[in-house]
This record gives sequence, C-alpha cells and structure tokens, in this order.
Amino acid sequence: RLLDELASLDDDADEVTAVAAVEDKTSLEAETLFFEGPPSWTELILPGVSVLTVIGIIPFAAALARQAWVRYKVTSRRISIQSGVGGNDLTEIIYPDIVGLKYIFRSGGAVGDMVIELTDGAKVEMRHVPEFPGIYKYILGKLSPEARENSFTMAD
Repeated sequence: RLLDELASLDDDADEVTAVAAVEDKTSLEAETLFFEGPPSWTELILPGVSVLTVIGIIPFAAALARQAWVRYKVTSRRISIQSGVGGNDLTEIIYPDIVGLKYIFRSGGAVGDMVIELTDGAKVEMRHVPEFPGIYKYILGKLSPEARENSFTMAD
C-alpha cells in the first residue's frame, strides 16, 4: 500500500514537470533591440552636391526630410518603420509575416536598400539602411526556412 502511494506521488510529479515544460514553451522571451536609428547620412551626399544646381534643391530637401522623419527599429520580434510627414506613420512587421527579402548595396556596401515581401503580397522598402550587412543577416536569421529560401543570401 505504501508503494502504491509513492507511485501515485511519482506520477503526479511527472504531470507537474510536463505542465511546467508547456508553460516554458508558451512564455515569450523579452523583446531585445538590435538596431534603432535613421537612414544612413550618406543619402545626403549626392543630393547635397546637386544643390549647386537649382534642380538639386528638391532631392536634397527630400533627403533631409527622410533623415528627420524616418526611423528604423529592428528587434528580436519585429521590424518597425516610422515615416511620413512628422514621422506619424508607423509600420510594424513581425518575422512570421515575411516571405522574402531582397537587397541592393549602396555606398560601397556599408549601406543598402531592402525590400521585405509579406504574406499578403505587400512589399515594404527600407532605403539607405546603415550597418546594412549586419542588420540584413540578423533579419534573415529570424525568418522561417521557407522565407530564407525565397530571399537573397549574403556572402560572409
């Protein structure tokens, strides 16, 4: 009889361990910030030189506006893009919604543009992303295997 009670207690301990394991899987890890900032300042070089012509004033003003109002934020859970007049538009993308990434380098490879393809067919463009190789590889590492297959790979 004592052995039966001990066996019953042992079964209860297994159930508690199984419940604790399920709770660990369902709890979310804290969101960690990987990058936050404006587009690269190198975006101002060519428009700044073109200000010498009257036509260059408009592209330079647009580049200054992007520097003032656009902010990129890459965390362990999402990508946030703050943009628009005064920075009033906010776009947030979670990694499971991404089906592909495409990129092109600018400014000798330190800066790049990225197109994020989403499950609903929409495409979001991030222009003049600073520290580009590191940020692209970080985002690529957060994607599903299928999304990685549909994305451009970057040589180490």
